[in-house]
Amino acid sequence: MSPSQKKLDRRDFLKISLIAASSPSLLTACGSREIRVLARRNPGVTPAQLKIVEFYSQRSAIGPPPSQELLNFVVHLFSPEEAEIVQYLPLIKGKKGTSLQISPRVKLPEPEVEAVLSRIADQKRAIISFEEPGKSKQYGLMPIVPGTMELVMMEGKNDDWHRRYGQLFEDVYNTGYIKNILKKPIRAARYIPVQETINLVHAALPSDLLTDMLKEHTSFGLGVCQCRQAKSFSGHNCGLPTDTCLATGKLADFLVQRNIMRRIDRSEALETKLKANAAGLATMSMNVAFSEPVISCSCCGCCCVILRTLNQFNTPGLIAPPHFTPRRDESKCLKCGLCQSKCPMGAHSLSDKGWSFRRERCIGCGVCASICPARALAMEPVKNYQPPPINYKEFAWQMAPGYLSYVL
Repeated sequence: MSPSQKKLDRRDFLKISLIAASSPSLLTACGSREIRVLARRNPGVTPAQLKIVEFYSQRSAIGPPPSQELLNFVVHLFSPEEAEIVQYLPLIKGKKGTSLQISPRVKLPEPEVEAVLSRIADQKRAIISFEEPGKSKQYGLMPIVPGTMELVMMEGKNDDWHRRYGQLFEDVYNTGYIKNILKKPIRAARYIPVQETINLVHAALPSDLLTDMLKEHTSFGLGVCQCRQAKSFSGHNCGLPTDTCLATGKLADFLVQRNIMRRIDRSEALETKLKANAAGLATMSMNVAFSEPVISCSCCGCCCVILRTLNQFNTPGLIAPPHFTPRRDESKCLKCGLCQSKCPMGAHSLSDKGWSFRRERCIGCGVCASICPARALAMEPVKNYQPPPINYKEFAWQMAPGYLSYVL
């Protein structure tokens, strides 16, 4: 058998996979045919804007396939002049993402390129920037989620441009592309039980308690819930608190320095989260130990991008299995229906036939147990619970199988 006829072994396949992963253009969700179709249907769109559509549709960026909804989103996000520059940015961060590198490619003076990039990063928040002493400022494009959507909406601006942005994001999200991404679990987020419901449970760990999360850090930032903001711009306002998005540690410093979040202290952070819990919002954290810098949201089932993957698309792969689920004492139950109305996941149901509970929908947030007036619900530990990864390296390894199954 000649070398050219040799079958690929596992090592060869791994090499090919690594090459593909290092070449994002090979990993688009669809391909150039869809881009050409969009170009024919939208003659006023520039090649640079179409290139950004293709960028967002990369599998490595967890992107949606090219579509009219995605194109509308990009055209709103970047004018033709901005797109001419932005099209050359790398994913997140890289040496090629400086105005000095991009200037000769667009045939514009470097200060002019820098001014455009700075405006998009600091005013629109549509790209991310990194600045280190003695080095040129670096810029990068982010995935739509997580990334662009959050940074653009986190300041809570309410003007025509942001309202239209929220509507266009909803159009992209509602295409349902997330279903294809989450065919295998990624488990990027977990829900922290309402503290009062597990304080006395012997199985509770430090990673289950909100106060322990806050004790680990001295730096905190608070921003607007991007999900409820975007949903309200699309005509749905659930009326729940919006100033609930919390960052800790270096993440808080990064966002506060860019005026995306405001600086708060530990006591205000705890007060904010407790009020959100009392309003029926579920406390979410990135699925990593509290000692790491994290983003912590307070989520409702109707607006939250993560919870809607289950509520709207029946795809739970973003959410780690819970540590606790509720147990009901029938003798105490008043059949008031509060658990049904407040549960963000619709796990509780009360009808003429009685109470029922869909365990597979439970995220372990403890909202139901905390609002039950008769204390008929109590949180109990789930068998074979796996604690969150101890750091971001372990977090990445945990996510890798689900992520790579989608990318490759």
